[in-house]
Amino acid sequence: MTVATKSHIVKRRIDDYVWRDDTLASRRLRHVLAIHFHQFDNVAIVGGMVRDFARVGKLGFKSDVDLVIDAPVEAVADMAKSVNARTNAFGGHSISEMGWNVDFWALKSTWAIREGHVAADKLEDFTRSTFFNYDAALYDVRRRRVLHDETYLHGLQSRVMEINLRPTPMVLGNLYRAVRRILLWNLSPGSKLKSFITENLDNDGFRDVVAMDNRKSATPFLYRYKSASELRQSVICRDYRVAMATYYGEQLDLPGLAQGPIHSSV
Repeated sequence: MTVATKSHIVKRRIDDYVWRDDTLASRRLRHVLAIHFHQFDNVAIVGGMVRDFARVGKLGFKSDVDLVIDAPVEAVADMAKSVNARTNAFGGHSISEMGWNVDFWALKSTWAIREGHVAADKLEDFTRSTFFNYDAALYDVRRRRVLHDETYLHGLQSRVMEINLRPTPMVLGNLYRAVRRILLWNLSPGSKLKSFITENLDNDGFRDVVAMDNRKSATPFLYRYKSASELRQSVICRDYRVAMATYYGEQLDLPGLAQGPIHSSV
């Protein structure tokens, strides 16, 4: 399945999976959404699920579900307490049920909005608060609509990942995500993301992202790179990746150096 060219294609893909598929996973997801989140009028699926369905459809979706709720912070906290949700990073909550891990936040408690980097009065304002442009889309659960700006799908089609909002409390985490996504999905970084990578992928950053990859990923591969400069060049320059692939041949089968598409969660 290819990158969606129109918003209605993304909507259809997600509609099918969430509301029409009769697989066990889809039925369980519908159940979790219904029993825990039906009380809120404005709930959106954000993050990896929307991005992956837009990029490659359900075969590329392997992540958990992230939700943002446009409701008072106290109301979301009360619901989280009633279902014994765990506290997650940066003011959110987590539940694990029926095979699904769901992280959820009140809109006003999400980091960039809470810290004043983005003013938010409605669900779609969340799309301006993500670090990556690839994550700047959401699916309104009740109204079954996909929301993003006019540049979102072009960014996916052109395979250019860029910074959407620069302030972040997770410099290392977003550096790690940038490196893995660019290599696994064979992307190019935009000018702002290229500067971010150049600034932070020094020797210390290289050591830290390799350690994070070994610790967090089921398929670590960054340890195969020899130095910060080699990894940095591979991430920043697609031509360098091709040259590396030619140079190493079959001796070094690195994700991101293959010519075909590679689908993996990040």
